[in-house]
Amino acid sequence: MLNIDALTALTNLPIATQVIILGTAHCLLGLTATAIAYGKGRNFRRWLAIGLIGGTPALVAAILLKKVSR
Repeated sequence: MLNIDALTALTNLPIATQVIILGTAHCLLGLTATAIAYGKGRNFRRWLAIGLIGGTPALVAAILLKKVSR
């Protein structure tokens, strides 16, 4: 269920603040994707780039990855 008050509070903030909040959330999702992919045996630097560029789709891709057997 969507909390309308929280959404209204976000949209009432100045544009610069909205960009900072959403950019921070995007980067945190990318870092989470990096940690998941690295834990599954993938290249850290590659997934750091993928995660920071891709955000949410990168997180979904990292979750769906299979573990690398070495």
